[in-house]
Amino acid sequence: MEKQSGSLSFPKLLPNIFTTIGLCSGLTGIWFALEDDWENAVFFILIAACFDMIDGLSARLLKAFSPFGAELDSLADTISFGVAPAIITYLWIRDPIVASNQNHLLEWYWMPFLFFSACNAFRLARFNVMHLGEPENKPSKSYFTGVPAPAAAGLVLMPLGFDFILARFGQDSFLSHYPIWIIGWVSFISLLMISRLPTFSFRNVRFNVARNKALLVLLAVCLAASVFMKEKWIFLFSIGILYLLSLPFSYWTHRKDAG
Repeated sequence: MEKQSGSLSFPKLLPNIFTTIGLCSGLTGIWFALEDDWENAVFFILIAACFDMIDGLSARLLKAFSPFGAELDSLADTISFGVAPAIITYLWIRDPIVASNQNHLLEWYWMPFLFFSACNAFRLARFNVMHLGEPENKPSKSYFTGVPAPAAAGLVLMPLGFDFILARFGQDSFLSHYPIWIIGWVSFISLLMISRLPTFSFRNVRFNVARNKALLVLLAVCLAASVFMKEKWIFLFSIGILYLLSLPFSYWTHRKDAG
């Protein structure tokens, strides 16, 4: 067994730094929600998701795996993708409820968001336990079991994204005035997290591109980046729709692979 040294190289610490930045981004999203700055609140959750992807990639590239890093990553994911989206979305629907003098319903409307945060924690705990098991019992690298926490956070925030799109075209936002729809959506995403539904693990997807088509791929990436910079909420909302559409397909392909 390798002895632990008294120092740690910067490359080995880098994944934990990215995880910490992601954690701070999730908490900053809550701060923006408290200031009624909904666009920045959602955007910082997306930043947290980016750093969640970067810390995993850097850990694999640098072979910087550690029990501390794994625990820190799970705790950061719970806050950034379980607690923060729940608080942001609840605060978003809270103002119209208070304005309509329905304060007595606030406690009831809070319950689905508690459910979402709990399901997020359950899903992450199950993920950790499954990956601590025997190699033959570990899940396929091509699929997750249930919707992963960052994706669930993005899906829960889609109603806010739709309101941002309406505002972009000068239309009045209205979804926050229908809290029953929102809590139904939040409950649905919560169940998807703890379900046994196989979902694609895009981080492990490997694409082979022919040399004569590499330029087309670069042009497509350039086009996507241009659309994101011009209409980021339309772009991100479309990504959410495409992910939802991928769920039945992932179930079908998983059954085909298993058969």
